[in-house]
Amino acid sequence: MIRPVPYVDLPGIIYALDRRARMRQRALANFVCWLEPVEHRASWPPLLRNIFPLDPVARTWLCEDRWRILGFAQVRERPSGTMWELTYLASMLQSAFSGEDILTALLDYVLEMAASHGVLRVFARVEESLPELELFARSGFQRYTREFTYVWGWEEEENEAAAPGEEEVNASPKTRQPSPGLILSPTPAERLQELASLQRWSRHHVWGLHQLYRAATPQRVQMAELLENSEEYARLLVGSQRSGLLPLGRRCETYVCDMGVRLGAWLQLRRGHGTRPHQLSLIVHPEYADLAEPLVRFACQRLLESDRRPIYCQVREYEGAVINALRASGFAPKTTRVLLVRHMAYLAVRQRVVPALEQRVIYGVKGLGTANSRQTMR
Repeated sequence: MIRPVPYVDLPGIIYALDRRARMRQRALANFVCWLEPVEHRASWPPLLRNIFPLDPVARTWLCEDRWRILGFAQVRERPSGTMWELTYLASMLQSAFSGEDILTALLDYVLEMAASHGVLRVFARVEESLPELELFARSGFQRYTREFTYVWGWEEEENEAAAPGEEEVNASPKTRQPSPGLILSPTPAERLQELASLQRWSRHHVWGLHQLYRAATPQRVQMAELLENSEEYARLLVGSQRSGLLPLGRRCETYVCDMGVRLGAWLQLRRGHGTRPHQLSLIVHPEYADLAEPLVRFACQRLLESDRRPIYCQVREYEGAVINALRASGFAPKTTRVLLVRHMAYLAVRQRVVPALEQRVIYGVKGLGTANSRQTMR
């Protein structure tokens, strides 16, 4: 039986318990989709989140048998409300049922719920090496790009449990730890000259940010994501900064490089707290690729000023300038995930322009990578 769990972030709790169990060479669940530590967008301080583990923008479903949890799935709404992101999908270990059957049932149920709630697209991120990718292909998901996670400061993460399905890097922990000189080498005068166009994010940069996305993103990815509204895209990237809680505002900084006629780059810094690492997010215009390396150095300096802890950066495979800048600054690859999308087919037809011979007409619809469906118009 699959049933909803309102508001409580149960998958996040089980994932935290699973990480602790893996430190003792045990495991609780097989995670196919999960959130990295830097991907949690809590809108309140960590103390309140631990006391009240609620997430009003998330929907969670449990697969259970006689009150025994077999698996779970969670989605989160994107700002537009018409897109869902599959944040957690897992089957519990030591179960009498097949893990593949549990995952398939949960995935099909999520798609059914998406169709009933008017959701147009469902996104998922799955590690490239996992065999469960085949489940998504059978459910109509399409692959449109890959996402790499780069990390600076491996030494601080040595004692942490590895994420499920995490790729191993051949280098030893000592060789993974980069030299701080790679980041702190330029003098303040040189940094000021390199980043003369850098300024704080403001609302009048919304349209320019969307144009930066279109210039830096291949057409196939734009067609998959369909982020045509500049306000929606800005809320997706920087919307969480609007929180009125002061601790979150101090932990997040957003910058742009305004070149006059267009934005040359967008940069966001999120300072870690508790056990969470720092996060660096960067988009660079192809015509201003030389901005990537000084921006990475500037970001690392800002993040390490207050607290020295690992720095995460998630970058897509087509962002070559950012990848080169991360490697030059001592970042090392950690995981590779495939980005998937499932388009839910809808047909919008104006009745007055349809040469219908009958009052009731049935149209067959086939979407991108979806199964055949039928829609009735009266």
